[in-house]
Amino acid sequence: MKTALRFTFYVLRFPFYVSRLALFSALALLLTAWSYAPQGAAVTVSGQVTHGTPGGVVPAGLEVTLQVFSQAGTTAEYTTTLDADGAFRFDGLALAAGEIVVARVVYQQVSYASAPVTIEAGQQEVALPVVVYETTADPATVEITQLHVFMVGAGDVFQVSEFYLISNLGERTWVGALDEASGRRTTLRFTVPAQADELSFDGSGLGERFVELADGFADTEPIPPGMATVEVLFRYTLPYQEGLLIERTFGAPVASAVLLVVDAEMGLAGPQLTAAGPLETQMGAALAYTAGPLSAGETLTFTLARQGATAPVGSTGTTGAPTRDTGRELLIGLLVLAAALVAVYVLLLSPAAAPPQEVRPLVRAIARLDADFEAGRIGQDAYRQQREALKQQVRRTLSGR
Repeated sequence: MKTALRFTFYVLRFPFYVSRLALFSALALLLTAWSYAPQGAAVTVSGQVTHGTPGGVVPAGLEVTLQVFSQAGTTAEYTTTLDADGAFRFDGLALAAGEIVVARVVYQQVSYASAPVTIEAGQQEVALPVVVYETTADPATVEITQLHVFMVGAGDVFQVSEFYLISNLGERTWVGALDEASGRRTTLRFTVPAQADELSFDGSGLGERFVELADGFADTEPIPPGMATVEVLFRYTLPYQEGLLIERTFGAPVASAVLLVVDAEMGLAGPQLTAAGPLETQMGAALAYTAGPLSAGETLTFTLARQGATAPVGSTGTTGAPTRDTGRELLIGLLVLAAALVAVYVLLLSPAAAPPQEVRPLVRAIARLDADFEAGRIGQDAYRQQREALKQQVRRTLSGR
């Protein structure tokens, strides 16, 4: 990594059910049709805090914070404590239609939040259940459920974005281990390619959420149980150079990876890549590849190659316009297309712009649907229909920007 590498990491955490509270007002702006009323009706907000770890007990007296968000940002904040049964209640709150409420508790130094609820006109009661977990230092149940790598040719560089959906398949929140150099607990570690430059972020970066390492950075955020409970997004540039060898190593197992290249001349080649087919995106023709599963610490290796060039000896990956693998398409074909649409917006944003938050819940829904199908909890026909519906919803959402 270059000495002058500008560490401005664009990394965000978006849990599937538990999002960072600072994001709720932004989500409201994107996803809510506002009908804000200047005078709010009296609303009762209640909830139950339960323990998601077998044998765990929710302590009485735990503090609960209720945050209210409007189009303008945080509107109000209230606190109370749990009763002996783990319940909480806020009576007579003046909440306006369109405002969003979220309940949050801190248990064993980890913050847990309810799903956000938007107040509807005339609504008088709101329920905000919260689940907490015991903690563990063992990462055995943590995986990268989906990895999306978006590469776009831009002059003499490739602009690269890596988007991670991280899951915890266990029953305890992984809090990591103490990093002696920083004095902080770190969880998942991320590398960047040796040739990377202009690594960028918006929001908390090194010295805040992330700890700098010799070959990348480590996250300090705990990873609670559930599918896609943490998201990570960062970007960098690579030289636009045929034959450039790119090596990516991951701190947790990778269930599946999708790599998308938007460029008129270059594709990818590597023994671990499978061609998923050409795609048409709003930025032009793209080539898609899949990889995985990969073990923790296993290196994913591939090169930039001219479209139509012969892949290196021993490579099963291809360049150019590969044909679709119909068996794999059942599992990842529609996801690749959805990812392509997301990539259009992720890669066109300036480093200071916000990511396309309005489509992130849809991508997380696709991740959960994939997991349900692979676990046999949903039939093939229903799986394909729901995936198609999600893909169309991504399209409609993006086209409405």
